[in-house]
Amino acid sequence: MLKLPIYTPPDFSEARFVEAPNASLGVVERDGISPRGYHAMSIFPEYFKVNGSWFLAEESRMDTVAVVRDEPGHEKVDVVEFRNLKAGDKVVLGRTEDGSEGIFLYTDGFREPEGREADRFAFRSGRSRETAFSIDYDRLYDVLRHEKANGGFITWVLGTSLALDREARQALERLIRAGFVNGLISGQGLVAFDLERERCGTTWGQKVFRREQNTRDNMFQVVNDVRAAGSIEAFLASSGITGGITKALVDCHVPYVLAGTIRDKLLLPGTYDNVYRAQDAMRALSRKSSTVVMASTILFTVATGNMTPSYNRFGGKIRPVYIYTVDIQEFAVNKLSDRGTLTATSLVTNSQDFVRHVARALTR
Repeated sequence: MLKLPIYTPPDFSEARFVEAPNASLGVVERDGISPRGYHAMSIFPEYFKVNGSWFLAEESRMDTVAVVRDEPGHEKVDVVEFRNLKAGDKVVLGRTEDGSEGIFLYTDGFREPEGREADRFAFRSGRSRETAFSIDYDRLYDVLRHEKANGGFITWVLGTSLALDREARQALERLIRAGFVNGLISGQGLVAFDLERERCGTTWGQKVFRREQNTRDNMFQVVNDVRAAGSIEAFLASSGITGGITKALVDCHVPYVLAGTIRDKLLLPGTYDNVYRAQDAMRALSRKSSTVVMASTILFTVATGNMTPSYNRFGGKIRPVYIYTVDIQEFAVNKLSDRGTLTATSLVTNSQDFVRHVARALTR
C-alpha cells in the first residue's frame, strides 16, 4: 500500500533565513510585461521572504513569475503567467535561490516514511528501452488506488491512438467508470474517433483496419452531426450511443479539455480554438491534480508537464504530485525531462498496451 512521502519544510529559524532580506519586488507598469530581472519559477517548492516571514508559492508552474500580495496579515505569493500580469502587480526580482536574496528553492522536502529505503522524490530517474518497467507499473497501481481511496484527483493526458484500438478504448472506458479518471486533456481527435467507432462501427472509415484504405469521411460526418446537435452532450443524448470513452466521461461527470490545433479542419463543439483559453483550461485541471498520466501525445505532454508542479497542497498538507509519461518512442517520454520536468516517471511502451495493463490490474 502506498505511503506518501512526508513533506518537511525548511527550518526558517536558521540564521541564514533569519538574516536574509525580504525578496526584492518590481512593479508591473503595463499588463503582460514583467519588470527586468524577474525571478523565473520552477516546478519545485519555492519560498519567498515577505514582511519578515517566509511564504511558500503554491500551485507553482515552470517559467512563470512570483507575484507578492503583501498586505500585512494577508501575505501570499501567487504564481502568474507573464501574459496574465496586471499593472500594479509586485513581481519578485532576483536569480539567486539559496535564500540570500529572499528566494529559496527547496528540493529536499519529501522524505520517505519510516521503513522505506530513502528515495529522493525530487529527481525521479527516467527510463530507457533497456529498463524493466514492472516496478513502475506496480508503483503506478498503488498510486492510482491511493488516489481513488483518498480523494485524489487523477488527470489523464491522452493522444488519439487510444481511440483507434478497440481493447484500449474499452480499457479506458472501464477506468473512467471505475473512478480512476477524474479529468482528461486531449486534442479533439480522441473524442472524434471514439464517436466514429460508436456511431459508425468504423475506425479511419473501416470496420476492419487496412492502412492503405484510411479515410476520415465517417469521422468528419460525426463531427458534423455533433455540431448540428449543438454539443457533445446533446449529441450523445439523441444518438443512442451507450458506450465508449466520451459516453463514459459524460455519464461520470468527468471534466475534460479538448484543445484545437493548427491542423484541425472542423472543430467539435466545446473544443478550445484559442491557445491561451485552452492553456487556462488545462492549467485549471493541472492545479487540481495529485497524479497526472500522459500517454501517446508529445505536445500535450510537454505542455501539461510544464504547467504541473512537483507538489501541491491537498487537505491542508503539502504532498508530491505524481507524473507518468508513456510513449513507444523513447524521445517522446524523455522530452519532458529535457524540458526540466525531472519528477516524471517514464515508460517506453505501446500506449494502447499500457492502458490495457492498467485497466486489467485495477478493474478486475
